Amino acid sequence: MTTAIPYFSAQRIGDTLSCAFKGIMRLPSDYFAAMPPARDYRDSMMLLSIYLAVPALMASLFTGLISIFIILPVSLLFGIIGTWMWAWYLSWAARKFCASTLYTTGAFQICAYSSAPLIFSWIPILGMLAWMWNLYLNWQGLISHARLGGGSALLIIIGAFVVMGLSFTLLGALLVYSSFHFDWQTLPLPPQLADPLTYL
Repeated sequence: MTTAIPYFSAQRIGDTLSCAFKGIMRLPSDYFAAMPPARDYRDSMMLLSIYLAVPALMASLFTGLISIFIILPVSLLFGIIGTWMWAWYLSWAARKFCASTLYTTGAFQICAYSSAPLIFSWIPILGMLAWMWNLYLNWQGLISHARLGGGSALLIIIGAFVVMGLSFTLLGALLVYSSFHFDWQTLPLPPQLADPLTYL
């Protein structure tokens, strides 16, 4: 008789959180492969919130406990929204280019479990490694859970960074171009600024 692999449940946080963390950090390929499909966002969002709250709470210890009322909500808000957007992209790319049946709920589940290393992101030395490990787990989740090929999953992840890099490069080029070719002196000024002495 095989023992069921424990996955995170928002209804049993104390019983499943440590098991989910250990499972994804020790054997990510096996853990993702046996992961049941996500029915909704509840469990994944709770797990992600816990992983995001740890570095926010640690940061508040160095900036003052009162800052927890600012850092924690902002970290959770932007973290959850950013993760959902990333999950939407992964699911869209998997369906568009790999004929996968991965939907946003499933991709968000992969991203939530892959965020386990982020609890170490507040440590300066380990922070970058934590983010790189997070991307590796995203890749592993696409392979083992979404059943994508290793090369296809890698291209999907790299493609997002290429698009973002090109976007920032284009934006920077437009800003530089406008700064050299736009005559700011030709802008009409309000009368109060054009001749301030007459309004004294």
